[in-house]
Amino acid sequence: MNFTTISSWALPIWKALDASGIDAHHLFEDAGLDPHKLRDPSARYSAKRMTKLWRLAVAATADPCFGLSVEQFWHPTTLHALGYSWMASENLLEALQRTVRYFRIVTNAGYGCLEETPASFRFSLHSYPKADAAPEALDAGMAMIIDMSRKAYGSNMNPLRVILQRSEPGCKEKFEAFFKAPIVFSGDENALYLSKERLKEQLPTANAELVRVNDFVITEYLARFDRNAIAMRARAYLIDKLSSGEITEESLAKALNLSLRSFQRRLRQEGMTYKELVADTRQELAMMYIKNSQLSFSEITFLLGFSEPSSFSRAFKRWRGESPSEYRLSL
Repeated sequence: MNFTTISSWALPIWKALDASGIDAHHLFEDAGLDPHKLRDPSARYSAKRMTKLWRLAVAATADPCFGLSVEQFWHPTTLHALGYSWMASENLLEALQRTVRYFRIVTNAGYGCLEETPASFRFSLHSYPKADAAPEALDAGMAMIIDMSRKAYGSNMNPLRVILQRSEPGCKEKFEAFFKAPIVFSGDENALYLSKERLKEQLPTANAELVRVNDFVITEYLARFDRNAIAMRARAYLIDKLSSGEITEESLAKALNLSLRSFQRRLRQEGMTYKELVADTRQELAMMYIKNSQLSFSEITFLLGFSEPSSFSRAFKRWRGESPSEYRLSL
């Protein structure tokens, strides 16, 4: 598999090197990375060469905590549209769910997981063995999740516990000062244990309209990036065409230049059916539309491609166990 990472993820590395007085341009070239790609928000770097860059950077700075230094220079655009969608999410739980769903926009060399435990939520980062990720890259990823959470929620958003696979560095006090939580080094995972209550609190930065727009940008990007992911390409088409009310399984297959049978087979290979794809897309859009108080239920019915409000209401009750109006009132 060709593992790649979005070029914008390398920009904080460049800035951290500059801040350390290191010639970033020289290190990028030594790693085999074209510095000019940093100006292209859609460009991608080889994940293998990104790992080489991390190792060169750690050696040049002589800083085993270089991942924490890189974290200081993140910007929402570091994660492409996911950064803005993340910050505009209803709460941190929704933001982390979005991170897991769209992780591939940042890199396909690993994945994120979010699980509920009896006492907390556990968010973990995983790299595929063949990707050979640098420990400092995972340090930066974990730290950025916490810093983004603090920017959206407040400075007191600290994890309950942190587990890192990396060995204990000589600068462990920097990790303790940043995370402000108990840390286990040489663990069997890279995980953050987070408060259920805080993850479910509404964020002051929540903006359903920004989420909708940026999620569409993410879906469009991933549909171009991974041409083999039929579900993602089909979802991008559905988001664009649902309001027309004229989409059928046959028309969608044709739009993707596939026969109906091939479309069905490839969806099954990705663990999904056409019916499930439409329902999942409608449900996700419905949640965003309802949070936009300026949209009436009639308008939402139209945008989701339902023939009448009663059809939308019945579908929403199946998804959420309550009517659209009850859900909006609870918000």
